[in-house]
Amino acid sequence: MEERTYEKRPRSLILAPVFVRVDESRRVLPLPPRPSWQELVVGWLRYQAIQIRWDIERGLARLLHRSWINPRRTRRSREQDARG
Repeated sequence: MEERTYEKRPRSLILAPVFVRVDESRRVLPLPPRPSWQELVVGWLRYQAIQIRWDIERGLARLLHRSWINPRRTRRSREQDARG
């Protein structure tokens, strides 16, 4: 049999995490409880209500020729964001 020779590759300077199990008793985490269908429906309704509200706000801003911004933000925080 032939002896294999391997070329040495240059060492990588990128750090890579190495995961080590410290506690073997906690190997498998229990699954979180699934939300009930009522919680799913309420979450879906909240999401849709926000989307509809934003659509209305954007439509009004377009009709009034104004930029659509979050009215809850203060003017100072908007100016700071604009400066970068």
